[in-house]
Amino acid sequence: MGMGKTRVRTNESKRDGWVKNFEKIEERGEYEAFLRTQDVTSSGIKTRFPCPINPGRIYHTLSNNETFKLVLLLHDPTVVDIKEQYPETNVKKSKAFAKALKIKHPTYTWSATDTVITWDFLCTLLSGKKRAISVKPSYLIGDKRTEEKFALERVLAESLGYEYFIVTDKEVKTEEVQNILRVLRGARLETHLKALYTEWRSQFFEIITNAPYEPISMLIMQLSETFHISFIESFTLMQHAFWVSDISSDPKVPLYPEYSPYMLGVKTHA
Repeated sequence: MGMGKTRVRTNESKRDGWVKNFEKIEERGEYEAFLRTQDVTSSGIKTRFPCPINPGRIYHTLSNNETFKLVLLLHDPTVVDIKEQYPETNVKKSKAFAKALKIKHPTYTWSATDTVITWDFLCTLLSGKKRAISVKPSYLIGDKRTEEKFALERVLAESLGYEYFIVTDKEVKTEEVQNILRVLRGARLETHLKALYTEWRSQFFEIITNAPYEPISMLIMQLSETFHISFIESFTLMQHAFWVSDISSDPKVPLYPEYSPYMLGVKTHA
C-alpha cells in the first residue's frame, strides 16, 4: 500500500487500488492488515502490537479494546491464526447485502465512495472454522447506525460460512486480560531458558506448595539462585509457565509479584 494515507475524501479508483494491493499480498501467502494504524483517523488508541509468538509479525489494532481482544486471542489455544482488519473485498456484494437489509452502505469520511467492509478480526480455529469478530464500546450497542453496520458485517460473514461475534469493552477490560499482558514477555523463551524450563517448573511447583504464603517474587528469587540465572530470567520462566497454562491464577486477582501463591489462587496443571 506504500505510504500510509489517511482514508478520507477518497474515490473508487483509489479504493480499488487498495483492494488490488491487499489481494496481491495475500496471494503471496503473506498478510497485511487492510487498515493499518497510519491509514485511519480513529479516536481510539492505535497500536502496532508485535506478536509475542512469531517475531516480525506486527498486528495493527485501532483501539485499546481491540488490543485487549487480540491479547485474549493470542492466548487462546483454540485459535491458530489471527488476521486483523480483514476486508470483504467485494464491494458489489456488500452493497447488494446493504440494499437487501434496507440500510445505507457505509462510505469513507467526506466522500461518497462506498467503504470496503472490514471485520476487526478474522480467526481460524483449531477445528478449521473461521470466526469474524467486531469489537465495539458497549455504549454504542443499541445505537441504530452501529446495529445496522453489525447486521451488514454479520450477513457478510455468514455468507462466507464464518461465525460472527460482537465483543464489547466489558468483556475485554478485565483483570484477566491485564494478567495475560503481565506474562506476555514469557511467550517465547530464549534457547538457554528453554533448556532449563522443565526443571525450573518442577522446582517452582514444589516451592509454591511448601511456601504458599511467601511473595511469589521471593520464590522466583530463590530459584534464580538455584539455577544460577538472573532474577529477570527466573521471572521470565514464571511468565512462560503462566503463558503456556502450566500454572493459572485467579483471573480476578492482579498478578503482582509481591502477592503470595495463596493470594493469587495459583493452581498447577502440568
